[in-house]
Amino acid sequence: MARWFFGPPLFDRVFVRTGGSCLPTAPDAAFVSMAPSASAPDAAFVSSATSMTPAPVASLQACRAAGGRWVGGHDVSGHCFLLIHSALFLAEEAVAPLLAVLSDRRHASPALTTARRAALAATLALVGVWVFMLYATARYFHGIHELLSGTVLGVSYWVALYQSGVLGPA
Repeated sequence: MARWFFGPPLFDRVFVRTGGSCLPTAPDAAFVSMAPSASAPDAAFVSSATSMTPAPVASLQACRAAGGRWVGGHDVSGHCFLLIHSALFLAEEAVAPLLAVLSDRRHASPALTTARRAALAATLALVGVWVFMLYATARYFHGIHELLSGTVLGVSYWVALYQSGVLGPA
């Protein structure tokens, strides 16, 4: 339902707009080009040896389902975006309030303080796992430009939501 209403994912649109396309992996498969045109900026075109016709292939998922692979274009690191945004989100929602409560020992009972300390330790352990996942993503799956764009978008999204006062304190 969301794809029908909103269209292809944002990062797939960035990939297509920066010159990306879907190429067949088998020599006899149809060629799928998703280069934008003035008349249909988000449309894809499937070509055979005889014709080129518009087709609804404009995402990585549709490309792989058609037996193709992404080539060209700029592939924003969605892993980097999600991991950085999640770590910042968790820090904003859980760690900062927990640290504020733990620093004010006058109003905390020992049992509640122990539970909050356990929650803080679990939160920090989860962020540690995400940092390791970010390292693995950087090491094995993306180039520096893809990582930087994912990082910039992840931090920008957090800044837009929390530092502007939409979700967090102004």
